[in-house]
Amino acid sequence: FKGKCQLAGQTSNVYGFRAEEHYAGSEVVSYGQLAGDIDNIAALGKLTCSKAAGCFNQIAKAVKKCVKSNPDFVRDTIAAAEAAYKLSAQADVEAFVASKSDTLFGELANMAMGEFNSASDIENFVNEYVSGNLKAQVASDASAAIAEAKELAIQWCAGDCTDESAAFVKSLFNGMHGGQCLDASQFCGSCKDNAHAFLDGGNSIPCCLDEVIQKGIQAYDYVAAAYGEKINEWAGQVSDQLSEAANSRAAEIRDEIVLQAGCIASAYGDHKPVCA
Repeated sequence: FKGKCQLAGQTSNVYGFRAEEHYAGSEVVSYGQLAGDIDNIAALGKLTCSKAAGCFNQIAKAVKKCVKSNPDFVRDTIAAAEAAYKLSAQADVEAFVASKSDTLFGELANMAMGEFNSASDIENFVNEYVSGNLKAQVASDASAAIAEAKELAIQWCAGDCTDESAAFVKSLFNGMHGGQCLDASQFCGSCKDNAHAFLDGGNSIPCCLDEVIQKGIQAYDYVAAAYGEKINEWAGQVSDQLSEAANSRAAEIRDEIVLQAGCIASAYGDHKPVCA
């Protein structure tokens, strides 16, 4: 990566190293640890605001140039990526998946690896299980989502929401940390109580952050309404191929996600900011 992408790429790598160091040796990540990482994430976010558009345009220009000189550029690139994966990574991936064969992840990964060995396998799967009308709807919805996400990002960056949101989230996580709240994978119980205490203390969610939250809720509701039936159908097909133990673990994970999401939604609903 050169030009406008160079600094973004270098900074992303630096953040990756810092994150690895920050969380190294932690079997359980606390909200306090997350708070300690917020400044790094904010710095990365501010860099994204200043460099992402230019980097995207640079890449798009280069891809268009390649396609112009080689009409099969995309297909050739995919083929080269497949060859590189098979040569340098496939054996390691297969060995790792084999070591997890008695877990839900292992079963899902084995299923995916057995079904998809190339880009053409994915294309054939989509053609078999996704109707023409559904493809058109997904393409239309994806285009609209990209346009809305772009507009939201412009507003976020122009309003300097990164600093404001980072300061809020860092204070929230520090306020939640302590007592019986020691595991950031949990929100219900003590962590929720600590969050309530912090928000009841006059600390309000920034309106620019709340707008992003609202857009996320709207997107989730739309996907559930538009695609929920089909998603459940596909989930059922996957479930039929899993062992009883894997299905049981999947149900546990689903129930835990529903529980934690409910607690988060309750806390948010009690402290939703009043924004213009």
